[in-house]
This record gives sequence, C-alpha cells and structure tokens, in this order.
Amino acid sequence: MAYRDIDKRRRADLARFHRRVAARKAAGLCVKCGKTGPVPDRTLCAPCAEKRNAADRARSARLRAEGKPVRDPVQAREYERERSRRLQAERKAAGICAKCGQAPARPDRTTCEPCAEQHRARDRARYARAKAEGIPCGGRDPEAKRAADRERSRRRSETRRAAGLCVRCGNVQTEEGRGLCEPCRDDRRAARRARAADRRAAGLCVKCAVPTPGGKLYCGPCGEARNKRRKRDPEASREADRRRYAKRRARGDCTSCGKPANGAAECQACRDAGRERYHARRAAGVCVKCRTPTFGGAAYCAPCAVAKAARRNPEAEQAARRRRYAERRARGRCVECNTPSPGVARCEPCSRKHRESSGAFRGIPVLEPQYTVIELETGIDHGTYDSMADVVLCLAFAKLSAEQVEVIRDAPVTASLTGWE
Repeated sequence: MAYRDIDKRRRADLARFHRRVAARKAAGLCVKCGKTGPVPDRTLCAPCAEKRNAADRARSARLRAEGKPVRDPVQAREYERERSRRLQAERKAAGICAKCGQAPARPDRTTCEPCAEQHRARDRARYARAKAEGIPCGGRDPEAKRAADRERSRRRSETRRAAGLCVRCGNVQTEEGRGLCEPCRDDRRAARRARAADRRAAGLCVKCAVPTPGGKLYCGPCGEARNKRRKRDPEASREADRRRYAKRRARGDCTSCGKPANGAAECQACRDAGRERYHARRAAGVCVKCRTPTFGGAAYCAPCAVAKAARRNPEAEQAARRRRYAERRARGRCVECNTPSPGVARCEPCSRKHRESSGAFRGIPVLEPQYTVIELETGIDHGTYDSMADVVLCLAFAKLSAEQVEVIRDAPVTASLTGWE
C-alpha cells in the first residue's frame, strides 16, 4: 500500500511540475524561480542558469573522478539525433544550408556548395581507402547501401514519371503510358541484345547467365517463367507489338530496331541480319522461325508453317507487291532487288533468275522414263511405273523375284538428244 501511495504521489508531483512550467512559460518568467524574465531564446534567467551550469560542472567532475560516464550513452545519442533532426528541419524551412546554417542552400538541395564539396571529398577519400583495403561499398553495409540506392531510385522514378519525363534520363517527355523515351528504349534494347549475344556465344542463359545444356537460350527456371508470362496474356503482348509496329511505320523507322529506314519496313542492317539468319538456319536444317529441326529441306516446321499460312492474306500481299512494283518502276529501280535499273523492270541478274524460274517451254523437254513389269512364266502385265522404287514395291507385293519378271524401260526419244546439255 505504501508503494502505491509513493507512485501516486510521484505522478501527482510530476503533473504539478509540468503545469507550473507551462504557466511560467506562458507568463514569460523563468521556469526555475518564476520571478524574473528568462535570457533571450532560453527558459531560465541568468542567475538560475549559472546555478544549473555550476551544478552540472560539479556533477560531471565527480563522475569523471569515479570513472563513470557523465551521461547515459543511449539517451545522449537519441537526444543528439532528435536535436539534429529538429535543427535540420528548421534550416530547411528557412532555405539555408542544413549543414552549416550560414549560406543559402543550392536550388532543390539542402546544403550549400562548400558543404556539399566537403561531403563529396570525404566520400571519395573513404571509398578510395576502402578500395585499397579490398572492402566493398566504401566500408558500409552492402545490403543497407543497396536498399538505400533502390529507395532513392524509386523516389526519382516516381518524381520523373509524375512530371511526364523519361525515368532514365529525366530530360525528354515520354509518350502516354510509357516510362522511357525512344532514345533510352533504343539504348536499352541494344544493350540487352549485345548482352544476350555474348551470353549465347558463351553457352549461358540469356536471362540469368547460368550454363544451359544443348545450346538453349534459357535455363529451366527462366524458360518456365517466360512461358508462364507469355501464356498469361499473349494478346496484350501481341497488341503492344502491333502498336509499336504501326508507330514506327508511321514515322518511317525500322520496325525491328527503331532506327530511320527511309520509309521501308526495315533498315538495311536489319534486312542483312535477317537474310544471314535465314540462310544460316536453312543450312543447319532447322526452322527459320523457331529453330526446331525440319524434314525434307523445308524452311518451316509444321507448327510454324500452319501458323504462317493462317496469317497469310493473299490479297494484301498482291496489293503490296503491286504498290512496290509501281514505286520502283517510277524511280527507275529493279522491282526485285531495288538496285538501279533504268529503262527496264529488272536488272540483269534478277531478269536471268526470273527467266530460269518461269514455267515457259524452252527447248526440248526432258521426260522421265517409265518401267513396265511383265511376268515371264505367265506373260501377265503387272503395270507401268515411274521409278525403280515403284517396281521394287510391285515385286514385293506380288511376291516375285527379279529373275521371274522382265522390266521393260520405256525412255522418250528426246532423251538421247538432250545429253549434250
């Protein structure tokens, strides 16, 4: 019961003390004696302040003599932090340097130029010292520094996005719904393509740079994640591709890399790269679209061929060919390869190729021989066939040997006249 009375009395005394201090501050009196006014910007008068300072000095001397700390380190640290925050807030509100409190702060900054240069010099010295000792991040905690960098980057991106500026360079206005301007997007695509090419040449995953078996582009986890993203909303991805294609075509830029293409669908570099990729995949016997093995020397695998046929629009293709033909003829260019060809529709190489690939009759036709199978014992005619492979199948089906039949080869008369070709 006695302890409860003591605690209750202490709380009452503390509340009475706070009320007295508040009343004396409101009256403009010293909060210690309540008789005279305080020193400017202080709460104590001069005699009370001197008494408190003398008592603090005597106490500090006694604690040092006993080998004890003058103040509680934890409380002192918290007090200094709170005091520093309060002082910085006041200086920021006044528009002066939050470090020295004397010179005006730089535009959109909290410190003046001399204080900022001192801070940069200390950072450079610390980083140089840590680098010489082999310590990463200038001796600071790497995880904390990464977290601070990510937070600073996030704030900067949000500020630039709200202002409608590119989140990467912060100088160019972006299109609606975009975070990067066109030059920054081109730079990022070029860097991504170069990194992917280097990793592909080294046999690494183009996403996470881990070794991949069989020359695949993606490792197992990255491939699964990519397939999930593509299956999640493929139509949105295709719609974004269509918008990008339409915008680049309207500007006259290359639809692949975004660089100027003089009105063509692709620039010369992308066309050359596409041809090299096509011929390399044809020579390797893989699909020119997805790089899966093909059969019979076909350019596309079965799924890609079906998809290509479904996307094909013969009328649109013919209309595009007619427009291209008329434009090139009007400019005196070859209608096939777009090389100079004044006066004629095709240059000499394209004209020769066109004549050789046409179905027009040229000279004596070379017809294939035919083979007739006759059974020797019975004289039965087992039919006429176009190749020896069909003859072998006929004998196998009739269960006859080569000694039991006569194969009559019927070659055309013109075959002997075309041997000189």
